[in-house]
Amino acid sequence: MKRACPIVYRESAIGLEVLAFSQPTAGKQLVTGIIGAKETLAASCVRSLRQASGLQGKAKRYIGKELMATAEATFGFYLMDTESISAEQWQWPENATEGEPLDFFWQRLDQPLGDEWQPLYRELSAFIHQHFNSPAA
Repeated sequence: MKRACPIVYRESAIGLEVLAFSQPTAGKQLVTGIIGAKETLAASCVRSLRQASGLQGKAKRYIGKELMATAEATFGFYLMDTESISAEQWQWPENATEGEPLDFFWQRLDQPLGDEWQPLYRELSAFIHQHFNSPAA
């Protein structure tokens, strides 16, 4: 199965951060989505980001694909352009699970992810971190 991983990121005074959210029943996660039939990876990233967070984005740059062992799925990654986000944390009620809004926040890319992150999202984060630390980034 192919999945999309739109990456919204920012440089802050404390380092590089990526957009993440906390789901009441599944812990902390990165935005991902299933690539629809006849849908490109870029289009899936735009749609997945909008559905999960309400953010309007544009696929800026493809950074690769990777088979994620914990999900037995291939993920494609795009860096995204979005409107400026000044909030440190916010809730998005449109895609709420069990009546609870999703809590969005910025996760430092250079910090280890705790137990509240499932192994898949640790693996995705490691791939993203590797991209930003490679000489070509």
